[in-house]
Amino acid sequence: MKLFNSRYAPNARRVRIFLAEKGLTLPMVEVDLGKMEQRSPSYTAINPFQRVPALELEDGAVIAESIAICRYL
Repeated sequence: MKLFNSRYAPNARRVRIFLAEKGLTLPMVEVDLGKMEQRSPSYTAINPFQRVPALELEDGAVIAESIAICRYL
């Protein structure tokens, strides 16, 4: 699993806080919102809604809502 994250996005912050509270670690990929990386074709392939956070699972499935990510974890 890996988490696509932006340090400035409040919903991504929610997931990071959840991970810290639970003592969990995940590989994270920083998505630079200032450079509009969330609108790149490569990120759009991961999350068509072009939002962060997104959790990519081992089987390639993606969870793209912060509350759903927290519930899954």
